[in-house]
Amino acid sequence: MKRPNTLFFRTASTLIISLLLLSIIILASTAYFVMVPVGKRSADDLAALLVLAAQTWTELPPQTRPDFEAELMTAHGIQFVIAEHPLNTQDSLHIVIYQRLLQQYLNKRLAGNNQVTIGADQHRPDWVWINIPTVEGILQFGISNERIGARPPVALLAMLIAIIVMAIGTALIIALRITRPLAVLSEATTAIGKGEKNIIIEKNDPDELVTLARNFNRMSHEVSELLENRTTLLAGISHDLRTPLTRIRLAVELNSDTLSPDYRSGFENNIDEMEQLLDQALLLARGIDKKETLKPRDLVILLSTLAAQLEAERLLQHPDSKNQIHYKSENSIKNSLIWDLAEQSFLRVLRNLVENALRYGDNKPVTIQLSLHNQQPVISILDKGPGIPEKDLDTVFRPFYRLESSRNLKTGGSGLGLAIVHQLCESLGWKISLHSRSGGGTEARLLLSSN
Repeated sequence: MKRPNTLFFRTASTLIISLLLLSIIILASTAYFVMVPVGKRSADDLAALLVLAAQTWTELPPQTRPDFEAELMTAHGIQFVIAEHPLNTQDSLHIVIYQRLLQQYLNKRLAGNNQVTIGADQHRPDWVWINIPTVEGILQFGISNERIGARPPVALLAMLIAIIVMAIGTALIIALRITRPLAVLSEATTAIGKGEKNIIIEKNDPDELVTLARNFNRMSHEVSELLENRTTLLAGISHDLRTPLTRIRLAVELNSDTLSPDYRSGFENNIDEMEQLLDQALLLARGIDKKETLKPRDLVILLSTLAAQLEAERLLQHPDSKNQIHYKSENSIKNSLIWDLAEQSFLRVLRNLVENALRYGDNKPVTIQLSLHNQQPVISILDKGPGIPEKDLDTVFRPFYRLESSRNLKTGGSGLGLAIVHQLCESLGWKISLHSRSGGGTEARLLLSSN
């Protein structure tokens, strides 16, 4: 499974790992330097008391022993009986750990006498019993479970769970507080890139984010003014140039009798090229101020109709050419595929892509293919031309960039078609990319955004 490559995941995982490692070090240090020494000291003290009690009991006269047993119970909470049956194994973990320490220190104080046993009595389950051999037999001392109050395993487990919960919770909160403003800023800058004017600032946002948002808003206004000035300038140039172009066209028409057909045709072609360049440059400069209304459309009908229309237009211009534009869809798409889209922009994008494929496709068939990727429509324009070098697959989307350097519209185009396509796709949230085909040619792949 691929790890998320987000700032939140990186920050949270770093904090969680750091806090958990710190917690493990603290717990290990606490256990080794505090709990273990305290447990050993407690077991050693109790072992000394039990050995002393056993020795004292054996040395006392029989008539004073009951008083000693009562004092032992009252002062130390230790019950004394004569062992009558063997002890059972303890099933409580913290008692088992403590009784091992106790047995170790008892054996040490009894000069390695391994006959000391510790366990449970089914008749008295709330007590821990210690059998100590003496000259008068095996004496059995009982200690209440409540007296062994220290429970290192339980304490460590509780501390570990608490620290893990606190570490993860704290890490997530810190990561969220760090990354949320950045995520908001990222979404806002994306929105500005799509034409929205301002980043909205919340009252409780950090001062740094507020300052950064204000700077972005000011920059956005400056860029918007720059683009508006550019559009106004290009619109003025376009308007001013159309007037002399119209005069030239009118002069050619009025003097058609005095001009040779080739000379007149050259004039008309130059005028058409200039008007085409003006239209495309103005369209690129204006951008997309407002999105079209999204409407549900059947992509199968839309694409098949477009392929037929483009083919009919091509046959009108080149009656002798063979069928050049095909439509097909993958098997999973049957009779229809309904999708919400901006129809006019969608058709403009596809027309530009198909015209580009026809221009550079060596007069070979072009295919419009519809498929699905992760339940999203993918439209591919496939040609069988010489293809585009790998280094230029992204560069060709730049305005006025052309692979063919003659600057001839018939062979190299205006250099604005793919730039307009890229601008439309970015504005509408679609993804456009070019790919080299294994059998030769180029695939222009358009991925539509989700509904």
